[in-house]
Formats: sequence, C-alpha cells, structure tokens
Amino acid sequence: MATTATNTGTATGETVTVVVQLEPAPPDEERITDLAALFGLVILACVSVWGAKQLLNLFSINPDND
Repeated sequence: MATTATNTGTATGETVTVVVQLEPAPPDEERITDLAALFGLVILACVSVWGAKQLLNLFSINPDND
C-alpha cells in the first residue's frame, strides 16, 4: 500500500524573484600558454606545407601549374 504526503502549509500567493549574476572564471595562465603554443604550431605546419608546395611547383615540369 502506497503512502502519500500532504503539504499542510498555507500558500500566501507571493512571488519571489531571485536574480543570480554569473561571472566567468579567471583565465588560467597555463591554459593560455598551451593554446598559444598550439596556435603557433598550427601556423608553422600551414607555412611548412605551403612552402613545400611552392618548392615542388618551382621544379614542376608541367607548365599548366605555373
């Protein structure tokens, strides 16, 4: 047999407004350093691939790619 709980308190009909302000956490210096290093490595990889492509095009025999 199931039992039920009954709220015997009286309702006043008042509305309560709660305002919560959230602030972002301060940036972690180690994370910023890691992201900057990662960004530098991505840029280095892009420049390396572009440079290798330009070098291969320099010695290309096919004149249509020039």
